[in-house]
Amino acid sequence: MTEILRLDYNEHVSLIGTAHFTRRSINEAIEATESSKPKDIGIELDWKRYRHLNEACVGCPKSGSCKGLCEFTGATNALGNTDANIWLLDMTEDEMNKRMERMTPPYIKPRMTSMMRQIPNVNPVRLWEMGYKEAVVDYSEKQMEKLRSMAPWIPRVLIDERNALMAARLAWVVSKKMDEGDESKVLAFVGAAHVKGIRELLSDLLQIKMRLQQLCLSFAEPRLIRRVAVQET
Repeated sequence: MTEILRLDYNEHVSLIGTAHFTRRSINEAIEATESSKPKDIGIELDWKRYRHLNEACVGCPKSGSCKGLCEFTGATNALGNTDANIWLLDMTEDEMNKRMERMTPPYIKPRMTSMMRQIPNVNPVRLWEMGYKEAVVDYSEKQMEKLRSMAPWIPRVLIDERNALMAARLAWVVSKKMDEGDESKVLAFVGAAHVKGIRELLSDLLQIKMRLQQLCLSFAEPRLIRRVAVQET
């Protein structure tokens, strides 16, 4: 059994914030993977979404330029023919939906559609592609705060709970590597809205444990996708 150690995990985890399916994020993920040549990559996916994204690209002649390619797929593809661990960090979509459903007050459910329409929906992709990442993150945080005032259980699950779970899983991966005598860094790709929260939690094991307890979350190890280099003959 791997025991999560008490240390600042930010020294062992390189977090890269992304905007899903944007060309800039795909390129940055590929560049970061190729330059650091990590043995361990953590990605904000669960098994079902990971499998769907990868199966959609198998044999597709447009995979190199397709707008549907995500930064997570790009990063794992950039590993090339090498031994590497891909760790799936995220909560499943089914679990997210179930947890939000349980928390939604019965009297609110008929009004949810009209409530959500009150939150302006601006597509920040163009700003992200132009390099204005901080502006996009700031906008996202403001929108999430509006949502917290209207339906706090939604950002609780989509942001707070996923932050806690992904931080715990990243800390577990680092602890496991240390147990094995390997202190190499983990390169992790998550949505930009998660970076600040995960970094804060990674600074102290007690914060992670306390947050999991506060949110009534049970820890489960991240799923490992093992890549083995194929020797050419």
